Amino acid sequence: MKTYKEKIYHILKEKPGLSAQQISEKYAVGDRSYVSKLLSSLIDENRVRQERHGREVIYFVSDCVVLAEENLNLVGLHEDEIWTKIRQSTSELQHLSENAENILYFAFTEMLNNAIDHSRSGVGYIKIWLEKGNIKFIVRDKGVGVFNNVMVSRHLDNEIDAATELIKGKLTTQPGWHSGEGIFWTSKVADRFSLKSYDYQLILDNVIKDYTITKNKASLIGTEVEFTIAADTTKSLQQLFREYSFDHSKLTLDTTVIPIRLFESGDIWISRSQAKKVLAGLDKYKKIIFDFAGIKVIGQAFADEIFRVFNIHHPEIELEAINMSESVALMVARAKNDPTGRH
Repeated sequence: MKTYKEKIYHILKEKPGLSAQQISEKYAVGDRSYVSKLLSSLIDENRVRQERHGREVIYFVSDCVVLAEENLNLVGLHEDEIWTKIRQSTSELQHLSENAENILYFAFTEMLNNAIDHSRSGVGYIKIWLEKGNIKFIVRDKGVGVFNNVMVSRHLDNEIDAATELIKGKLTTQPGWHSGEGIFWTSKVADRFSLKSYDYQLILDNVIKDYTITKNKASLIGTEVEFTIAADTTKSLQQLFREYSFDHSKLTLDTTVIPIRLFESGDIWISRSQAKKVLAGLDKYKKIIFDFAGIKVIGQAFADEIFRVFNIHHPEIELEAINMSESVALMVARAKNDPTGRH
């Protein structure tokens, strides 16, 4: 049951720019003096701001409201206990849509669990806030760094290669404890997902379908995840699981989308070695979707390695190419139609 303070807050969300007198007269929340007292409390909590229009003061919901912020000792910590404490002490989370709350719970606990289990750090930090209709969180640790951890465990050449491997899914440095799907699912369900560690940052913007790896202006010790989703999102976890499940009855991660541009090392994709880097570890899937958005040209050898050679060795895996330029589509079709080596 909402308190009067919460009722006033949600009135202003629906009808911004009301005065204390207008709220008192139009809604059953108390007289003007009582409403003004509750508005002052909301202002102290940074949930509401005021503006003076002539002789009248009117009120608006703040553009940015911090719901939780805390430094954590990660040793022996249980992520579900932290979530329960935050939810019980933060009324705003209890008013999210069911879809938004389920997604936030899943993503936040997955990322905090990663920090607890993988960072090898005793120090963590979390923040959850509302900003311009979006719900956001940060989970940060001061550990070994996610890209460095993957690079060392998978014997990769550099942290950029580690970042590209993470988006494939099913990648974990502790296979006995984790499926390696947490970052994959979290990055896919987000509107925007950022993974920053030491010198590099991986950004996936699912709204505009943009995926980039950038070099940080200043090195960040450890790992920082930033997650954003619309507070009124219509996305659902079940819908996401179905999208990446070849068999919808099992809802297991057996489909993946590979944005080719993330593996970019030049303007033209030519070599088989480039293709093999893209294909590494993908034989565990039943369907692979190669996204060629932003790629104008690929070479014959690159296309051949993926759509003929890989297909010959893994005929049970369905391969699909999307967002192809005319030139890319021509090379892909040529590789698919080449009978060499096929039975």
